[in-house]
Amino acid sequence: MRTEPNYARALTTFREQARLSGELRILDLYEAEPDRMSRMSLHVAGLYLDLSRHRVPLQAMPEWERLVQTSRLTDKRDAMFAGQVINETESRSVFHVALRAPDGAHLSLGPGGEAVSAEIEHTRARMRDYAVQIRRGDRRGARGQRIRHVVNVGIGGSQLGPLLACDALDAFADGSVQAHFLANIDPESWRRISARLDPDETIAIIASKSWRTVETARNAQAVRAWFQSGGIADHEMQDHLVGVTANPEGAMAFGLSDNTIFPFRDWVGGRYSLWSAIGLPVALVIGPQGFDQMLAGAHAMDRHFREAPWHRNAPILMALLSMWNADALGSQTEAVIPYAQALARLPAYLQQLQMESNGKRVHRDGSPLEAPASPVIWGEPGTDAQHSFFQSLHQSPQVQPVDFILVKPESWDPQERALGLLANGIAQAEALLHGQPDVDDPHKRYPGNRPSTTILLPRLDPWHFGALISLYEHKTAAQGWLLDINSFDQWGVELGKKIATKHEALLGGASDPMKVALDPSIAALHRELSA
Repeated sequence: MRTEPNYARALTTFREQARLSGELRILDLYEAEPDRMSRMSLHVAGLYLDLSRHRVPLQAMPEWERLVQTSRLTDKRDAMFAGQVINETESRSVFHVALRAPDGAHLSLGPGGEAVSAEIEHTRARMRDYAVQIRRGDRRGARGQRIRHVVNVGIGGSQLGPLLACDALDAFADGSVQAHFLANIDPESWRRISARLDPDETIAIIASKSWRTVETARNAQAVRAWFQSGGIADHEMQDHLVGVTANPEGAMAFGLSDNTIFPFRDWVGGRYSLWSAIGLPVALVIGPQGFDQMLAGAHAMDRHFREAPWHRNAPILMALLSMWNADALGSQTEAVIPYAQALARLPAYLQQLQMESNGKRVHRDGSPLEAPASPVIWGEPGTDAQHSFFQSLHQSPQVQPVDFILVKPESWDPQERALGLLANGIAQAEALLHGQPDVDDPHKRYPGNRPSTTILLPRLDPWHFGALISLYEHKTAAQGWLLDINSFDQWGVELGKKIATKHEALLGGASDPMKVALDPSIAALHRELSA
């Protein structure tokens, strides 16, 4: 690793200490450290976090501090908040935090750089106006029908964030507009969605940062053809097609008009773009006030991340825990279990956020990593998950850390299901910690001492949802800085796309498989497909 020797030593020592802690008993740490709960739990931006149930002795904190300091994490954090270029491989700023700053923030790209706040606020105001007009019925389809459905055509960050937010905040939707999400280029996906829609009552948002994403482009063509088959003329498409992009020229070439294009800038990464015009479906479904509240909750977490000292900084501590567990436990996965059906899509969202950001093989200077940088993120909602993979969490020799996301119910239903849901989430954390190690029957023995984190939301509303997503965003960035990698590029998604072009030509008959160099396995597959 070609980097500062002090940092290299700090990272090596951190990992050595983590491996030595692998056999510690968490319950023993509670007894030996009377202040453990006060030091390892936080109230942050309305959320309560309990980080105490991990095999981390408080005496390791000096090693954690040394790594934070030598990695220059706080300097890099401050550079991000200042709009400086920190995505070196793409020569871009990483300034999604500016999108949720309140009006009047007067933010610029670096010292003396381009002012961005006025442009952000202008787009935000246009989003509000458009959402209000659609929701009230003031803005209608080409033939006068009220718009009742919005189809978001996008993939990756242009789909996962809005989809999660619309699902999570469904309780705040008034039903005036229903959202549908088209990402997969499998024709069956659009067939299933379109079968429930009327073109006269539908708008489609084409969400593509580059306006060159192949899957989105093809789905957009299919959606436009559907409108045409439903009698919508080309000159009427402006009443039914909307573009959200960092390439307005590409959207206009597709036939969109300037007043139905909502732009954002290239310093907004796709997986950090929910807060931009990519969030337009959210504003349509829950209303612009709800969308503004989501931005406000995220901004509250931004302030905490920027201002809190490292040892009371939730994203930094979560990033350090993730790195510690990778060495202490030898596992390279993290389970995220939301005990809220509304957050069912959270694990999928976090898969892209964390694995696309930190699934890298080299440091920022190009030297190879000594260990994997990103755990595999996975999970499903509780209590469903208790009847599938929790057997492995409790009794498998491989120990997987778990994030439990709990929501305090606003009311108890007559069947006490909400009470049971919350009780189960608490019980699973306790069972993983305590286990049942003294049972004579080995089949019924639970070893316990299994680490987990609890994040408690007082309410699943737009504000606290925004804070939760911002928490994980900053955890991801902090972990990247601690590991000296670039969390903000994603070159690893490009190779397969390029190769797919070759195979599409072969499958479509435009190229002769006999004249293309293919490995034996792929050649055999083509022969099977052409038989």
